[in-house]
Amino acid sequence: MSDSRTATRDRRCGRLAAGVAAGWLVLSCAAVVVPAEAQDAAPAGGAAVPVLSLEECIRQAVGGSPTLLISQEQREIAAQTVRGAKGAFLPNLSLSYNWQKSERTDFDVAQTKAGAIQIPTTDENIFTVFPTQVPSGEIADETVSATYKSLGGRATLNLFDGFAKYGTLRSSQRSLEAAEATVGYTRERVVEEVVAAYYNLVRYEKLAEVAREARDRAARELERTETYFKLGSAAKSDVLQQRVALENTKLDLVVAENSIKKGQADLAYAMNRPLQGEFAVDATVLETEFAVADVAELYGEALRNRLDLQSTEKTVEARRQDVKAARGSLFPQLDVYGNYGRDNNESPYKFGAQISSSTSYGYAVSWNIFDRLQTYSGISRAKAGARIAEYQLEQARLNVQVEIRQLHNALVEARERASVSRETIVQSEEGLRLAQERFRVGAGTALDVIVAQVNLTSARAQEVQAKCDFLIARASLDRALGRRNATAGE
Repeated sequence: MSDSRTATRDRRCGRLAAGVAAGWLVLSCAAVVVPAEAQDAAPAGGAAVPVLSLEECIRQAVGGSPTLLISQEQREIAAQTVRGAKGAFLPNLSLSYNWQKSERTDFDVAQTKAGAIQIPTTDENIFTVFPTQVPSGEIADETVSATYKSLGGRATLNLFDGFAKYGTLRSSQRSLEAAEATVGYTRERVVEEVVAAYYNLVRYEKLAEVAREARDRAARELERTETYFKLGSAAKSDVLQQRVALENTKLDLVVAENSIKKGQADLAYAMNRPLQGEFAVDATVLETEFAVADVAELYGEALRNRLDLQSTEKTVEARRQDVKAARGSLFPQLDVYGNYGRDNNESPYKFGAQISSSTSYGYAVSWNIFDRLQTYSGISRAKAGARIAEYQLEQARLNVQVEIRQLHNALVEARERASVSRETIVQSEEGLRLAQERFRVGAGTALDVIVAQVNLTSARAQEVQAKCDFLIARASLDRALGRRNATAGE
């Protein structure tokens, strides 16, 4: 009985000695692993990878976004529509010039020659002689050439058209304001996409760091387990389990590094530079305060600042002005006009002077009594368009309310996840330490250590996920509230 106790005590002492030796081995391995991590973080080929800040990425995206350029061109179209509506109040001026050369040929014309006619007077044998053309008895073809030139000008001005011009002008002005608001909101959407892509890339890089730490931790644990196995205090199955765990962490690292490449491609695309080379981002953006405002205050802020709501409101005003413009055809039209013309006719068959001019002016009143119900049909369409715009505004406000509530919930959830993850990390680190100590003294298994490692890795990954989700949701909320627009206005 005493011999068995002595053997048991010897085995425990041997395991304690093995644990001390393993501790020294772990420290030496850690000194070797740190340079390996630095090598993993270093770029291939030793070339320095540029680090892009979030502001720089936003500037590049806004500077060449096709979506933003399209909205700017649409705003230019709206501006030209306003210009055309203002031009309707000006007179129409037109000038015309006509030059014409003509030739006419008469066939088989009786020819004449110069002659005289004697007319007797009251005195005998005294005659009055008048020169004239007398038939010569010959027949020939005659060609006559003529040149005609005319210059004319006309001016017309509409004085009254049932206020249709005013309705059209106000409608185009409201449409221009709506287009300007749309440009601003499009810019905010572009910024939101860049910010989300930037934070996602930071997420992937942080997750890759977590995967590297897990791989290095598994490698150190494998070395420790192999040492225990050589000393006889660990089984072969423990070594195999640690090797499997190490290979799994390597696989996770491969997936994480591939996610980084995907995130770089997504961010480069958001910046309108899909072929941009390798680059890095500033990971310090994850350091943030998890402050969340009340949802009721957020909704009021959105109604004041959100640009897409302002655009829809201006569209409603524009459609209402379209109704006024459509009613203009119910009223009479009053126009004044003036004309000037100058003619130069060199034809031998002209009547009057060769050069003449004319001037005329007046006014004209017209009233379309019946146009086959086209006016009333146009008014009805304009009213329907105004009602549709009002319904769209109401729907947009409902969508804003739902979106803000969803983003607010996402912020609260991400904040709570981050808080829980920080506590979980502390507990997981302590759990890993205890599992390692229990395995060292023979009170635990390698599986307990592996589970503790997985729990720690999962907790750190969840913290990264929560922080990035919070930042992305906050960026979306800034866009939904129009905060960038309010800041730019200040």
